[in-house]
Amino acid sequence: MLKKGLLAALLALALVAAGGTAEASVGRKTLNVDYNNVKLNVNGTLVNVQPEQEPFIVNGVTFVPLRLVAEALNSNVDWQADTSTVIINSKTSPEVINLKMQLIEKDKEIQSLQQQVAQLQQELAAKSGASLDDLEGDLRDAYKKIGYVYLDNLNLSGDSDNVRVEVLVDLDDYGDEWADLSNSKIESWLDDVVGAIQDELSEDTEVSGEIINSYNDDVLVKFNKDGDDDLEIDYRDEDYRDSSDPDAAIDELEGKSYYVEDIRFAVSDASYSESNDRATVYLKAKTSGAGDAWDELSSSTIENEVQDICEDVVNVFDDAGVSLKEVRAYFYDNNSSLLDSFTYNVDDETLD
Repeated sequence: MLKKGLLAALLALALVAAGGTAEASVGRKTLNVDYNNVKLNVNGTLVNVQPEQEPFIVNGVTFVPLRLVAEALNSNVDWQADTSTVIINSKTSPEVINLKMQLIEKDKEIQSLQQQVAQLQQELAAKSGASLDDLEGDLRDAYKKIGYVYLDNLNLSGDSDNVRVEVLVDLDDYGDEWADLSNSKIESWLDDVVGAIQDELSEDTEVSGEIINSYNDDVLVKFNKDGDDDLEIDYRDEDYRDSSDPDAAIDELEGKSYYVEDIRFAVSDASYSESNDRATVYLKAKTSGAGDAWDELSSSTIENEVQDICEDVVNVFDDAGVSLKEVRAYFYDNNSSLLDSFTYNVDDETLD
């Protein structure tokens, strides 16, 4: 038994808890060892132990052959005799190698896709720039003047998602013509330009910009339209179109015809209150039997038609440089009997 124990001792090293380097004095010692049929199980697999490698116990400490354990753990063991050092290095398993190769391939794919995305972004940017350049030229040709005010220039910048428009007019040359423009005339021109841009690019494109007096860089008008939202306009040209004329609006309205379904009305009188920015119009029926015809109409039909009439009144005053807050409309039959009256709130676009 002792001979067998000495042989095992020569083949085994003490099992060390951490993979470091241990130092001990040099010498020789006789050991009493116990064999207790110790088995070695690594990661759920029983290791086949040769008789000469059988683990043994010394003073309650179990000793196993280091090479046997290391190889079972997929590690390399090397003995350096000159330094009496045992060197242990982990092997790379085929699974780990395969995973590393997959990661390398994935990295290559990601790099390739990133290059493709960068290339596409460059192409889209170039295409967008070229598209805006072409559109810019088309707009200059198609919308070269606002009323009788000719443009100095029209410039586009941005991309298909957001387009910035700069319109230049020289009011040193066209000051009188600009003063004659109505808000609705400017709005109509801007609506056409913005619509042309969205038709070419996308209905979701946000278009914003300014009309600028190129003579002194004064901003005359700012505008914005985000996708299918309403066109928003901020007029800042009061120094160039500062004359409001409510009388001109009244003159235009009086005698003007409107229809509620098949009933024709004409404006018999109109007035304007500057203190509360309110216009009042009186409309008399020109169609015989207007009273009976009115009674046959549904309230929703009447309200829709009346709201359209009130909105037109707002536009007429707007063209005259007058901003309204309220419109009151009175409707009479052929016999001058009141059919109904309505109040239109301009800001809320609602009818009371």
